Amino acid sequence: MKLLPHWVSRPALVALLAALVVGAVLPKVLGLSVYSQNQVTETFLFVAAALAWNWMGGYLGQVSFGHSAMFGLGGFISARLLLALHLPFWLAWIVGGLVAAAYALVWGHPTLRLRGPYFSIATIGVGEATRLVMTYWEDLTGGSSGLSLPITPGLKSELYWWALALMALVIAASYSLRKSTFGLGLLAIKSDVDAAADVGISPTLMQDIVLLLSGFTVGVCGAFYASYQNFIEPGDMFGFDRSISFVLMAVIGGVGTIIGPALGAVVFVMLRQYLIGSYPQLYLGIYGLLLIVVILFEPLGMMGLFFRIARRFGLMRPEVEATLEAKAAVGGGAADPGARQGGAP
Repeated sequence: MKLLPHWVSRPALVALLAALVVGAVLPKVLGLSVYSQNQVTETFLFVAAALAWNWMGGYLGQVSFGHSAMFGLGGFISARLLLALHLPFWLAWIVGGLVAAAYALVWGHPTLRLRGPYFSIATIGVGEATRLVMTYWEDLTGGSSGLSLPITPGLKSELYWWALALMALVIAASYSLRKSTFGLGLLAIKSDVDAAADVGISPTLMQDIVLLLSGFTVGVCGAFYASYQNFIEPGDMFGFDRSISFVLMAVIGGVGTIIGPALGAVVFVMLRQYLIGSYPQLYLGIYGLLLIVVILFEPLGMMGLFFRIARRFGLMRPEVEATLEAKAAVGGGAADPGARQGGAP
């Protein structure tokens, strides 16, 4: 009897297990300092957040600049529960994620009827409106003073393992969405929403479901971030730079892929530490410039570069690269293979 669905490949499962083993032995083998281990914990967290954003921007083709709304809401709901009810932190994370998912559905159900840049512009408005409301909602967020959580000795060391588990779950969910029938439906909607509806796919329902899942996961990541930082404030949690960071991580690595956003998150965390330390007033502008450069010159990000190298050495057929490029197109439908080869439109 098969324990796994037919679309689960053994190499992918082995690769995930190997990555988890590496993550588990990393602190002991390398003898990581407390600072380095905290950086790895943060990297695991942002890998999960980038992959959750990728479900919208990569699989569905709806580029959201408003995911900071769910990230921040999950963080503050979790923090308030921890302060008021002293819940176990993992339970507070789940509740924060559920509230963030519900909020995502409230604004997402009407705005998902928009496509392309219109949806992206709408999400910018949602994110900024949420930031302003939460900044003045002092009973929830503490206003500009923020919220401080109790500092628990040894908590950050424990959160390393929670972050590793969270990343593993999101990677598995990303693979499931990408390979399952549901994921194929998302790709069909991304390619042509009207054609997808004509063949029996429900774009409204499927878009709502994937936004619900993405909002929940990003909300959990925000709740994790609150426990990790011990102090949060609306400008950081709901800021536009937070939303840009989710987009940038996926674009740097390769939108629409599974490995790409994970690689992009690793690069982003390292790059952010350098930019904030060296150019504290300019780092957001540098992010925007980097985003433009990647989209213009290497739309598939790091994965696109790997594809080109593989093709140069004869390790990948051109048609395979074309298919991957079409599936990972940023915010739009897949390219028409016939058009790419000079065929009739």
